[in-house]
Amino acid sequence: DIICSINLQHNCVDVKCRILLTKPIHQEHIQTSRNSAVVNHELTPEFFLNVYSIHNYMHISNTLPKNL
Repeated sequence: DIICSINLQHNCVDVKCRILLTKPIHQEHIQTSRNSAVVNHELTPEFFLNVYSIHNYMHISNTLPKNL
């Protein structure tokens, strides 16, 4: 059974993920002057966990070891 959802973030800074290229952002089928990065994510078992999620705090805190 699913109890709650969690928010995990990949740690690009510490594992040194690289930007492969940039591509233009389109809005309503029109190319804008803004660009978006295409990132090559390195594999890692480490992630950031948002433990202060307002809606799921009790479920998340009950699951984690007390030393975290």
